Amino acid sequence: MNYHVAQNGTQLGVLSEQDIVNRLASGQLSSNDLFWTDGMADWQPLGSKFRSPVTTPAPFPTTPASINPYAAPASNVLRTPSAGESFELADRGTRLGASFIEGLVFLLAASPIIIAVGFEEMFAEESSATTEPTEMNFMLLGLGLLLVLGVGIYQLVMLATRGQSIGKRLLGIRIVTHPDGANPGGVKTIITRGFVPGIISNIPILGPIFSIVNICFIFREDRRCIHDLIAGTQVVKGHPPQ
Repeated sequence: MNYHVAQNGTQLGVLSEQDIVNRLASGQLSSNDLFWTDGMADWQPLGSKFRSPVTTPAPFPTTPASINPYAAPASNVLRTPSAGESFELADRGTRLGASFIEGLVFLLAASPIIIAVGFEEMFAEESSATTEPTEMNFMLLGLGLLLVLGVGIYQLVMLATRGQSIGKRLLGIRIVTHPDGANPGGVKTIITRGFVPGIISNIPILGPIFSIVNICFIFREDRRCIHDLIAGTQVVKGHPPQ
């Protein structure tokens, strides 16, 4: 019996059963190609009727048995770090809380400076001001500068080594690269993610607009603000692996 054969939407012509079997064996036809003859209601795949003596491997594994359990991971593990940890994006509220904590910590560190300025203004209004408040002001200013400098250095070290600021470490979130989740390092976290957006924020007129839009970007599905897009980072839950 002869059959009409079609491949990739193009009819190849009328072939005998033996021709079809031979072409299946040589790989010229596949079991997914179609055939039709008089009496058939519709085109059918060749595999429903003809069996090739040579089994042609499928281009993709179709059953669990064809998967090698000892094979190296494929490229679909792009968002998985080397330690095998999966990522979960940090909550917006947690990120806001981390920023609030950092601001509070720096405010506490700078409190001696604020007190010193307050004393200076208070004693400046009194004509009988002595040198004692001035000496105390110098001590408070020095203490405040040391505290702010110490907190700042500690924050920079953590950002460079752990991808965490003070607030992020306390709340259990961290900065990682997007999308592979590696430690971003000091250049991305300090310069690209912090310093560059900070400069843009201080540009007249443009700066305030940029700051507002930057914050609003956290409502995107990936929760990446503009500074994350600039630096190629994202904020996820968890501490960095030890």
